[in-house]
Amino acid sequence: MSDPWNLTPAQWSNVLLNGIEPHAVVKELYSDNRCAWTTALLEYTERSKSTLDLGSGRGQHSAMLALAGKETTLVDWSPENVQFSMKLFEAIKRPGQFCRADIVKPLPFKDSTFDTVFSCGVFEYFSDDEIKQILKEAFRVAKQRVIIMVPNALSIAYRVGKFYMEKKGTWEWGGERPFPTLKPYFRAAGCNHITERSIAARTSLNFLTMRGSDRIKKLFVRTLGVKDHAQPVLFKQGYLLITVGEKP
Repeated sequence: MSDPWNLTPAQWSNVLLNGIEPHAVVKELYSDNRCAWTTALLEYTERSKSTLDLGSGRGQHSAMLALAGKETTLVDWSPENVQFSMKLFEAIKRPGQFCRADIVKPLPFKDSTFDTVFSCGVFEYFSDDEIKQILKEAFRVAKQRVIIMVPNALSIAYRVGKFYMEKKGTWEWGGERPFPTLKPYFRAAGCNHITERSIAARTSLNFLTMRGSDRIKKLFVRTLGVKDHAQPVLFKQGYLLITVGEKP
């Protein structure tokens, strides 16, 4: 990554893995409290046999896909993240392929290697030019589609909470920037078959940490019926923006 205000690989692994053990992630994988973006990812990859996870972090998204019978490949630039993912896959007794690489550089895979290429919570740390380069490579190695998930700039609760935590010095997610849409980046990569939606509205309320926020959260839930589901959210107030580009 080129932007100095983002975290280093070691810092990222510390944020993601601090106090977390693989068995705790395994417990989450087998619980009924599946997050909305995991549900959406399972839906979009229902007919995919192989997947590539760009910026895999702990590896929980690919682990869930592996439990669903997918052939999974995980790529991350942090050696600690890769090692954690390997232990996670050992714990769930599923095979997986693991690769340490910088995704802004050409990927070490042949054209059309994977049915679906996806990334969750990664693109918000790259520049516009880097995003275009990553998407170009993603579509090169994908057979069917590319799925990108980033924070939604239209989510009021998320934006207010993020602003407050940054001012208080409690924000730990580096130079994260949300997006109202990723369609221009997909078009720049040569994709014109694009769908987009925001999901997980209730998750956005978790960012409201200021005094009196509990009442605000209750108001959101009561007036808007805010829920954490994988369906498009009313008024585009979901925490996460999902952009899907299909290869013709």
